Amino acid sequence: MSPPPHVDYDTDLWMQIPNSWEGTPWKGPKEWGRDLSAAWWGDSGLEPSRKDLKILAATLRSCAERFPLSHPGFDVYLHLPDPRLMPLPVYVASIEAEGDRDESLRALVTTDDPDLVEKPIVEDFTSDLLGTGLRSLRYTQLPRAESEGGTLVAGVRYAWRHEASACDVVVIVSAPDPRRVLGAMDDLDDFVHRIGMPGPGSGPGEVQGPS
Repeated sequence: MSPPPHVDYDTDLWMQIPNSWEGTPWKGPKEWGRDLSAAWWGDSGLEPSRKDLKILAATLRSCAERFPLSHPGFDVYLHLPDPRLMPLPVYVASIEAEGDRDESLRALVTTDDPDLVEKPIVEDFTSDLLGTGLRSLRYTQLPRAESEGGTLVAGVRYAWRHEASACDVVVIVSAPDPRRVLGAMDDLDDFVHRIGMPGPGSGPGEVQGPS
């Protein structure tokens, strides 16, 4: 199994949902959500009401309970530049590399999704730590009742092949609010620039560049 990617993320904008509560200061999602709500509001420069604190705490608890189930085995990060916004989940993982590089990366960022509204926009994306990979912007339509319009979901995917680790690094972002996703694009690009793969025998936070 490939080692998980390391992300040197900006802690003013991002938080990571723990993969396990063992060894953390929290018993579970409820305590984590409460503490992170207080920390985020405290650093915001805003004056929250008790209701504001409770709303964000409940939202973060729900994120911690639900989001890891969407992509098992992925690390989950939340983009939250303002405590009044809905957290945007970002999923990061490395998977064993298989087959032709270009074909594999294109498959990872496009996927054969019958709910795609249009062909995904795919372009090269270069990171100092992972080299050149692909980034896609895609829109899907989630069906509702026939009398209603479907929900438009915006998604961004990134993928690289890291030859030294014999793995593909994948980042998945999606939300039923295109404006929230598109408004976060600069932060998303900065976030993925901070992703690296641990080198052989390296310690926490030590990453190696592309081969």
